[in-house]
Amino acid sequence: MIHIASDAESAAQPSLAERMGQAFSPDGILAKSPDFEYRKQQQRMAKIVGKALETTRPVVIEAATGVGKSLAYLLPSVTFAVEKKRKAIITTHTINLQEQLIYKDLPIVQKIIGTPFKSELLKGRGNYLCPQRLDRAFQGTPDLFTSSEQAELKLIWEWSQKTQDGSLSDLDFTPSPKVWSQICSESYICTPRRCGQTRCFYQAVRKRMAEADVLVMNHSLFFMLLSSTEDVLPEDANFLYPKDFLIVDEAHTIENVAARAFGLHLSESNIRFELQRLFNPRTKKGQFPHQGDSVGCRAVTEALDAWRCSSAPWKAPLTS
Repeated sequence: MIHIASDAESAAQPSLAERMGQAFSPDGILAKSPDFEYRKQQQRMAKIVGKALETTRPVVIEAATGVGKSLAYLLPSVTFAVEKKRKAIITTHTINLQEQLIYKDLPIVQKIIGTPFKSELLKGRGNYLCPQRLDRAFQGTPDLFTSSEQAELKLIWEWSQKTQDGSLSDLDFTPSPKVWSQICSESYICTPRRCGQTRCFYQAVRKRMAEADVLVMNHSLFFMLLSSTEDVLPEDANFLYPKDFLIVDEAHTIENVAARAFGLHLSESNIRFELQRLFNPRTKKGQFPHQGDSVGCRAVTEALDAWRCSSAPWKAPLTS
């Protein structure tokens, strides 16, 4: 077990880098596990991460497959977070790695350090049901949804009465994008100030985020949160939490993800989807009919007609 030092003990005990070197050594704490295999590269990486955390200096590490990178950065990061009361933010590109960290690697770290800590896997807010929007959708069911969509909505409502986290992945079927987009959490709708629901899944997640020692998320969500001004004071901009620090895994994808997060992306299909949320001329459903806005319905119809005309294939005139 790794001893977690208090502030008074920090000056008297070995550095974090030295302790990580010992933990990953052939006779260290990890060697007590029958599954442990000493790897010099893993030990060196853990020491480098430990030193970078202690000296607050950025470091970039490239390591081959099989080195055991996850444990090499998790053990020093969690130890540092618990000792210094800092929040470790870990971002990855793939959901598989996120789940590996939460369900496999972090429990191993918990056993090694002994001291309890809290970790959370975060998803984008669009993955969470908003009970307030679900209630509103039920009230406007005839105007907003077709009969098959209404059946989906009923199943979701039944699920909402028993789900614990309100996450889309907890649902035992995949709802249509149109239905889910009308009832999931959205910015400026589900906020601490505006959300009147006592059982708000997203706000519960935000509370767990604030209390966690370790947050695991994907790159896209990290940049979305970093660029968001929702409920953030000006002096708190450019970081997620005061005294946090960042570990980026699968960093080879981060440039493209950051460009998408801070850029603007539009497509014909996105625009058409959003217009049909307002009014679908085929089904006569949407927000505008629900509000009795005939002018809005005509405007959407004209916009969709203009889009169809502009996207129709051009035919050259016949010549004699």
